[in-house]
Amino acid sequence: MSFDSTAAPEKQLRSLLCACVSNTTVQPKSCVILSGIIKSSSLSTATLSRVSSALATSFITHSINFLFLLCTIFSLSFSAALPAKTLEYIYIDASEGSASGGHTALRFGKETFHFQHYDGGIIRLVKHLSSDFDYQYRYLENRSFHQASIELNKRHYERLHEHFNLQFLQQKQQNALLKEIRLNIALLTQQTTHPLLNIKGAGLFDSKTTAPSPTNLWLQQQIIRKYGADALDNKILAVKHQINSLQLQPWVESELQLNEDSFTKLPYSFASRHINAVSQLLLLQTIKKGATLNSQYYFSPDHADFKLTATQREQLKKFQQTLIDNLISLLDSQRPDWGNAGLVLYARILSLAHTIQSGTFVFLDTYTTQSTGIPNTEVASYNALFKAQKDQAIARIKDDKKQLFTAGQAISEADYSRFEMLSNYYYERERGLADKHVIRISGEQRLPQKSIPLPEQLFPQFTAEQTEQALLRLEGYQKSHRQQIQALYQYDLFTRNCVTEIFTTIDKAAIDNEQIRELGQLIQQDLIAFIPFGSYRSLSIEHPRLNLPSFRKQQITKMYGQENNLQVFLREFNTLSASHYKFNDQDSVFLFFTDDKIWSRPVYGAFNLLTATGISLYGSFSLPFDSGKALKNGAMGILMSLPELAFFNIRKGSYKHLLPSPTAN
Repeated sequence: MSFDSTAAPEKQLRSLLCACVSNTTVQPKSCVILSGIIKSSSLSTATLSRVSSALATSFITHSINFLFLLCTIFSLSFSAALPAKTLEYIYIDASEGSASGGHTALRFGKETFHFQHYDGGIIRLVKHLSSDFDYQYRYLENRSFHQASIELNKRHYERLHEHFNLQFLQQKQQNALLKEIRLNIALLTQQTTHPLLNIKGAGLFDSKTTAPSPTNLWLQQQIIRKYGADALDNKILAVKHQINSLQLQPWVESELQLNEDSFTKLPYSFASRHINAVSQLLLLQTIKKGATLNSQYYFSPDHADFKLTATQREQLKKFQQTLIDNLISLLDSQRPDWGNAGLVLYARILSLAHTIQSGTFVFLDTYTTQSTGIPNTEVASYNALFKAQKDQAIARIKDDKKQLFTAGQAISEADYSRFEMLSNYYYERERGLADKHVIRISGEQRLPQKSIPLPEQLFPQFTAEQTEQALLRLEGYQKSHRQQIQALYQYDLFTRNCVTEIFTTIDKAAIDNEQIRELGQLIQQDLIAFIPFGSYRSLSIEHPRLNLPSFRKQQITKMYGQENNLQVFLREFNTLSASHYKFNDQDSVFLFFTDDKIWSRPVYGAFNLLTATGISLYGSFSLPFDSGKALKNGAMGILMSLPELAFFNIRKGSYKHLLPSPTAN
């Protein structure tokens, strides 16, 4: 700090000292005193410079400290003001089979993560939509949830969610690597019926087509206009040459090393290249031949709400032309799976042609070939429920149809796919009830993927020596992969189970949050926290709890609120007259439900034990005729009844064919 030598030093220093209060009428006492000292002293310019420098340094230091304090207060206030999000730790009641000790899961809003035990003694992370998870466990398996809610600030919550997502995707990539190895082995050993070798989308077409449709002729004209007169022939020759040019190559073994904290590089292998090229070839041949749709895989619901006005048909014509433009562009795409995508797109173009011509919606069958269905013999038992679901679906279809044909708005492929999937849901119930047909209750997809096996003439041809060498390499990759998975994810009842893996994964997230650190260390701090109920008990002491009842408990609560309590009790306490429960092969035999009343559990358990013993005796005589089915059922019933004698319930009774509403889809 310098002084003007032409001005009085005392005046300059006094001004400096009092600058901090220049806008106030009353000066600080220290300022007044110093001014007096300066005024009564005879100071040299050098001395004044040293004094002012010291005062300035002190002023700057205090200013910095003050600013730091303000920043700290602001930071803490801002952190406290961040919106909180709830992390939910779920304990799921025990049930028959492998879940006799209960289960646990971690829920981030619409997504739920849990660790599952698989054959081979490994444990892996699984992710579900929370609605799907609830449907499987609370409804189909009839198990209540006990939930501990942990409040986290939004930033830390999202980081933890991201960490679980990352772990899931890494393990999914490892599974994809094993699938790639198996695909190559299946192709080289020519396993003609192996599902990995199916050509998706090719099953949507009729291979016996005799004449092209007007829609196909229009499509071919537009292809010629864009790519030239011989475009299809040239592309077919190019794809055939590509198929014949593919060679077997060793994989980079260093890229096959697995790590639980990083992604594995997935090779674009010979088999994937071959399947993709065959899909491209079949698409091009299907267009050139003018193949029509396979009549097994399209339908038109018989309901007035699927009829179309002239305006709606015009909107669908525009949508169809958009799909045609997309298909033509796809023929020159660099994406490797353009053949599969093109087959589905072409099938939808043809179904829209039927729709426009008939004035009634014609949809593709979007159910998978592995869809679970209820046999016709059992449909009558669920007749009322199917009718209710059909009515719910048509009500939603009315609303969705209005949205699909919003005036002035182009129809999107995503919206049309959703509408088609919902219509599949409706039609499955309409047809099943009217024709007494099997009703599929799962497996709807947004994109239809009806497949055919890889045609035998399109299997690769190599010498026996080339094939043998490639198979030896692939079997080595498969063995190495299996060993690495076993080492990374070995299940252990006490140290690596559905509970410990959740908290270990939380700990590995290394998030600077006290609550999250405490969660990560729970297993080390609580001796019984490795048990599902033990971990929930530990967390529920300090965090809010919520019980979410199973399907049966929900229904009984409703009944008690609407009917005579004694009548409800007498009807619902046993499996013979219960309203919703129907005995199925997923449950061991039992007579009385014991999951609601603890005081009566030993009494009911004794009757259940007698029932199971009777079935076991019967099974010992029927062994030669039913392959031991009754004996096994009775033995499991005895095993499940014994804990009930000691006031402990495992068996709940499951609902094999409990059906979700259309809104769940």
